[in-house]
Amino acid sequence: MDKNYLTTIINNKTNLNYPLSSTIIPIGNDNKNFNEKDHILNEHASTHVLTDIQGSRNLEETDENELPFPGFVETVFFCLKQSQTPRYQCLQIITWPWFERISMFVILLNCITLGMYQPCQHFENSQSPKKCDTPRCIWLQATDYFIFAFFTLEMSIKMTAMGIIGKRTYLADTWNRLDCFIVLSGG
Repeated sequence: MDKNYLTTIINNKTNLNYPLSSTIIPIGNDNKNFNEKDHILNEHASTHVLTDIQGSRNLEETDENELPFPGFVETVFFCLKQSQTPRYQCLQIITWPWFERISMFVILLNCITLGMYQPCQHFENSQSPKKCDTPRCIWLQATDYFIFAFFTLEMSIKMTAMGIIGKRTYLADTWNRLDCFIVLSGG
């Protein structure tokens, strides 16, 4: 093996911003010493490892203006910041991909239960309204209560996370306005 091989590799590095002197690493059986002539390179590399890499930050350096969830408003209800516990948890929930999927499943379940509902079945035998006493009717009523509770909880979580009125808030989105209208009219 060529002893100058490592010296050639180090000298060919041109992307560094400071002058290099060669570093000689003898590879032999008789010489076990490590000769280093470039102390500037060694000191710079050992003390600024995290700051030399672009886009990396030291863990001790934190920017107070940087928001945990940059797409949302900084403060809601005039007191809840993004880093405070109830709002932070709500933001984590609404940004979780499965939150949207679960909501879509409950919407599908609601469509199925609405399709199963038969409003005229109670009036077939008598003129007076019949109580819900069949297993199908009881199941549909329980499912309806669950769906209403889920959408009420979803709306309150989104309002806590996003805020209610203003730019980039809950009521700024058209679909959320429709959801709010459905939940408030369903109660």
